[in-house]
Amino acid sequence: MTNHTHEIIDIQQTTCCIVGAGPAGVVLGLLLARQGIQVTLLELHQDFDRDFRGDTIHPSVMEIMAQIGLADRLLELPHSKARTLKLNSPTGDIALTNFSRLKTPYPYITILPQAKFLDFIATEAQKYPNFNLIMGANVQEIIEEDGVVRGVRYRSHGSWHEVRALLTVGADGRFSRMRQLAGFNPVKTSPPMDVMWFRLPKKPEEADGLSGRVGYGKMVVLLDRSDFWQVAYMISKGAFAKLRTAGIDFLRKSLVELVPEFSVGGA
Repeated sequence: MTNHTHEIIDIQQTTCCIVGAGPAGVVLGLLLARQGIQVTLLELHQDFDRDFRGDTIHPSVMEIMAQIGLADRLLELPHSKARTLKLNSPTGDIALTNFSRLKTPYPYITILPQAKFLDFIATEAQKYPNFNLIMGANVQEIIEEDGVVRGVRYRSHGSWHEVRALLTVGADGRFSRMRQLAGFNPVKTSPPMDVMWFRLPKKPEEADGLSGRVGYGKMVVLLDRSDFWQVAYMISKGAFAKLRTAGIDFLRKSLVELVPEFSVGGA
């Protein structure tokens, strides 16, 4: 992969190059930077503010935050806590779990927009001079020499750049470009459902937290994002085409059947 025709405008040297500034990438970058290791973190997007990413921080992750001395400050950010998780079904409520029974200082799921979490961790990492975060870095090539990965090449603002590293980490998610470039073929599994994501206004009097509603052949999960609900509407695999043909009014009616409180003022 060393044969290329691009004009490289700069070559950077680092100890560890991490591709992908999601939760795994930013936390790894912070931990390495705290140990004095030179880190370059590359993120495709220009910012962290993207919709419909994971907004839940589980107790085990909060314990990790506590171990590195960041839990209290993290909880100063606006958030909510889900201490129980239940499903509402046509035959009654189903209690799935009660997090308050966990033997941990954080017996709940912390609901915090992932963008805020990523920004918090990245800001902490940037306090270390050996940490370098580059936003808008579109990794296109892996540098491979003598069978060893030596770094990556990325595009930014129409120009090519090169980062050479002793260790290159692919942390760019389930649709990983790095995995594709390295020739890794994941074992694919497909759950028998499709998920539609959308948002609806949240009224002040509505309960906070995380909840789910189950009906016949469909399910809704509601994530509290302070001033609106992030809604995951789950349907049977392959049913989206039929739902799309039925139109938005059918979707509204189907949603209200599961979440009757959304009927006031329209869904």
